[in-house]
Amino acid sequence: MFNDTKVQLLNATFQETGLIDADVQPYEKSLLFEDGIEIEITKRAFCDIVPEIDDQSYMRLNNKLYKIMKVKPRSDYLESWLYECEREVT
Repeated sequence: MFNDTKVQLLNATFQETGLIDADVQPYEKSLLFEDGIEIEITKRAFCDIVPEIDDQSYMRLNNKLYKIMKVKPRSDYLESWLYECEREVT
């Protein structure tokens, strides 16, 4: 893992909960929800295990906001699937 990107963690109400180093990579995946709603996952982030990271939180990197859609815990790190939001949070 290359933890070369500073990522700001935000909770469900967009309050900052931390700043971490992560390895962020392009990723292509579609998630299909009820009623035929489909969203595109465009990035995934790998980082140390941080309790503030869950599927209710957000990440901000490079002035873009990402919703964490899925968290996959591994033995010593987390993989998070990210959906790029259209909304800007300042």
